[in-house]
Parts: sequence; structure tokens; C-alpha cells
Amino acid sequence: MAIEQVEMANLFDSNMYLLSGDKTILIDTGTGFQSDEVIPSLKRMLNGRDLDVLILTHRHYDHVGGAGRVISEFRPKAYAGKMDAEPLREGDVSSTLGKNFGGKLEPMDIIDLNEGDVIDIGAHRLRVMETPGHTIGSISLFDEVTGSLFTGDTAFIGGIGRYDLPTSSVDDLIGSLKKLSKLKVNGFYPGHGPYIPEGGNEHIINGLRMLGVRT
Repeated sequence: MAIEQVEMANLFDSNMYLLSGDKTILIDTGTGFQSDEVIPSLKRMLNGRDLDVLILTHRHYDHVGGAGRVISEFRPKAYAGKMDAEPLREGDVSSTLGKNFGGKLEPMDIIDLNEGDVIDIGAHRLRVMETPGHTIGSISLFDEVTGSLFTGDTAFIGGIGRYDLPTSSVDDLIGSLKKLSKLKVNGFYPGHGPYIPEGGNEHIINGLRMLGVRT
């Protein structure tokens, strides 16, 4: 089993994680502004293997802007939470914040993910958890094999996702953090900033405290 971070080429890029098992999964793609550097790096990491699955944790451009190039280069099946998948299929540069980043977004073929869906590659078994708050369609991915949690922009080490953007909701964010706090989390892999291989629950609880929720 393996979880590797793809080297970021742009300050605004999201974290990008490559998971390897019987198949391979890429979580998020960054802005795509430096795809000429990211794509070769990803090819080196794959070392001749196919990229089988792409999962986008939410609609925002710093996570999905590079998806079109990744899909074109590697032909993975691409997924996103059902409430954020449609603007990606439409190439919506408004609600994805593409306009804010000065980027373009071509319509792409995205498959809906729902609460409880599982993507199993043997060494990793990712269970989809709908975690709205940062966006209405944000998802987190809990690896039932390793206990690792991929939170997108729901929670970070020392922080939480913004809830003042289109489709955001602080009440939804609180509910999502409460849901995640019930998990036994080892590795904590957020959409930005550092990640840790163990002790992830602490950062979810910290996020609730930052929102004034007593735990």
C-alpha cells in the first residue's frame, strides 16, 4: 500500500495524493496552471502503471482546474460528490471559482459519488462521506484499511475550510466535522498544508472548537 503526495508546482494548488494498490487513485489535481510539471511528475510516480481513478473532493478550481489535463493524459474514471459533480460536467467557472483564479474549465465527464459509496483497490478501501460546509457537495474519503482520512477543504492541521463562499454553510460544516469526529482516524490528509501519518482525530476536534462547539 502507498500514499504519496504529488509535488505541487503552484502556490495555489491543492494537495494531490496518489494511492496505489491493485489499482491507482489520484485525489484532486490542483489548478492545472503548472500541468507541464505536474503531469511528468505523476508519470514518474506511476512508473508505467495506469491511473485508474480520479476523485475530486469538491468543485473549487484549486482542486479541479487540472482535472481536464489529467483526464486527457491518463483516461481515469473521474468522480466527485453528487452535489458538486454537475458544475464540473458543465464547465462552470463561476461556482467553481475559476473566474477568481483567472482560469478556464472545460466540461468534463464526472461520475456522481454518494454517501457510503466505496472505491476499493485492495490496499486502500475509500468510503465516501458527504461533508458539506465548504461547498454543498464536498466529500471526505475514509480509508477503511489504513484509517487514513482525506478531508479536502473541510479541515486542516490547525484550521478549517472557509464557509463564506458560494454554497458554503457554517452549520453544514459543523455537522460534517461532528460526523468525522466519530471516526477513528490515523493518517490525516487535508486539501492544503501538511499531513500527518497518525493522530488525525485531534485536528477534527480542534476544528469544532474553532467553531465554538464544545467537545
